[in-house]
Amino acid sequence: MSAFGKIIIVLFFCGFMLDANAQRDLSEKQEYSFVFMTDLHIKHDPFVLSEFSRLIDTINSMKVDFVLTGGDQVFDVMRGNVKKGDSLFTLYKEQIAKIKVPVHSCMGNHELFGIYPESDIDSTHSDYKYGMFKRYLGNPYYSFNHKGWHFIVLNVLDVANKKYIGRVDEKQIEWLKQDLAQIDAGTPVVVAAHLPFVSSFYQVYPPKDGSDKDRPWISNRNEILQLFKQHQLKMVLQGHTHWLEDVNVENRTHFITGGAVAGRPSWRGNNHGQRGFLLFSVKGDTFSWKFIEYGSKKSAVN
Repeated sequence: MSAFGKIIIVLFFCGFMLDANAQRDLSEKQEYSFVFMTDLHIKHDPFVLSEFSRLIDTINSMKVDFVLTGGDQVFDVMRGNVKKGDSLFTLYKEQIAKIKVPVHSCMGNHELFGIYPESDIDSTHSDYKYGMFKRYLGNPYYSFNHKGWHFIVLNVLDVANKKYIGRVDEKQIEWLKQDLAQIDAGTPVVVAAHLPFVSSFYQVYPPKDGSDKDRPWISNRNEILQLFKQHQLKMVLQGHTHWLEDVNVENRTHFITGGAVAGRPSWRGNNHGQRGFLLFSVKGDTFSWKFIEYGSKKSAVN
């Protein structure tokens, strides 16, 4: 064999080894953990802040890569009052600044500013609806990548007749199409949203107002889920109902409702289990989760 041929073989072997090492490194990078916490309902209350401090300490002890929320960070701004809204969003930002890893926040109905009839502002105000959330926390829908996985945070809330509804607007749908077009079909995908895409809550607890228990929480849910048919949608993380469930659809997508940091009713009981959050462990393209209780068993007085 010529010296030139030997050089080619050596270079090929080295290239093979580098590629193998790169694949092994990628696999190692895909092992991580994160927290999903939803329905925090933070407010200026000594009991709430004491319990939230326990929550922060618990999360910081876990050494996760990041925290993802499911909405309803503050309680609440739907009735307007800019001074109150500013104080609540400032309080939330001050509290999450104590968490030692990045926190990715999601729009909840309690962050919809001034939408109720009794609000002291109207739709012309710069903070109306999504405005205050944007001012403090940025765009209410966005995506990010982490160690081989793609995370999409959706805003599934809109307003009609001065009340909140579940709907993804056209502008966001177009953004979502473009976002998905940029990732490989084999990339594991996670969606976070406040209202449930799929839930058994109303089957277990039928609505007391006589409304249709089979209606989707998000009116154009099917249109949105159809966009993921050619992608590896591993899980949809959701909140709002303050209870815990994992609905496995076709052994393909887990629709996981994450309980509530605030319990149910908010800070005054544990009707569907103790206050808590979810800890996710990811390895390669698989995951597992467990519910983490935190804090005391007490409830707020009021």
